[in-house]
Amino acid sequence: MKKILNLSLLMIVMFSISCKKNSNDEKIEIDTNNLTTCPKDFNCTYLYHDDADFGEPFFLNLKKGSYKVFKYSALLGNGYYAKYVYMRIPMNVTQFSLTNKQVLSGEVKFANPCPTCNTIGVKIVGGSFKGIKTSTSSGVSKWLLDGQLYLGSITPSAYSDTIRIKQYFTLDPTGI
Repeated sequence: MKKILNLSLLMIVMFSISCKKNSNDEKIEIDTNNLTTCPKDFNCTYLYHDDADFGEPFFLNLKKGSYKVFKYSALLGNGYYAKYVYMRIPMNVTQFSLTNKQVLSGEVKFANPCPTCNTIGVKIVGGSFKGIKTSTSSGVSKWLLDGQLYLGSITPSAYSDTIRIKQYFTLDPTGI
């Protein structure tokens, strides 16, 4: 009798573990209200590339790869001051969630190159993003991304910044 009871308990435990839903299988939902707008006097783009990866030595120069790479850019005036946020996810997904740990491990990149600016150097200190694949009424794929990137100064300083992105991204027609 004890053997049957132990076997039954083992089967119950195994059954409950096998039925536990994986967090990657949970449906991600993003409210389509309150999309972010481009900062005043900036020109912004929200694009993505398929079969791409971060370039080397500088990630802004994308190369062919096995990821989907999203790129947000905000250019001031003639483009001498810019903010870029790039993130990569696996190609074969229809939704994703990038945790703070993944952001800090290099799946999200930030740059604000400006050869003539006197700016404070910043680095990524945290953030998170999620995204879902959607489509237009004509069937064209687009992605809705929602998240934030936290930046802190490289040198000892109290400077910090947050880049908030909640916007639709479309396939970059220029390719890589």
